[in-house]
Amino acid sequence: MAKVNLTVSIKDEHIPRFTELVDRIKKTGFEVDQELPSSGVVTGRIESEKIDDLKKLNEVAHVEESRSYQIPPPESDVQ
Repeated sequence: MAKVNLTVSIKDEHIPRFTELVDRIKKTGFEVDQELPSSGVVTGRIESEKIDDLKKLNEVAHVEESRSYQIPPPESDVQ
């Protein structure tokens, strides 16, 4: 059971109930790292087999796996 870092977007019409929806999202097993109520976005992680539980919530617009990038240091040959 590997945990996956996700970004969850709430549908615009449900943003006024953001705090309530974050509680519902947490009940799926989602561990919240950051809440951005003004943009309707929650970041965190969940077990990979529970991602579908998040997608089934009517108030959720998008569930996207977070990506990380690493830029080479300025002194490297590749820029």
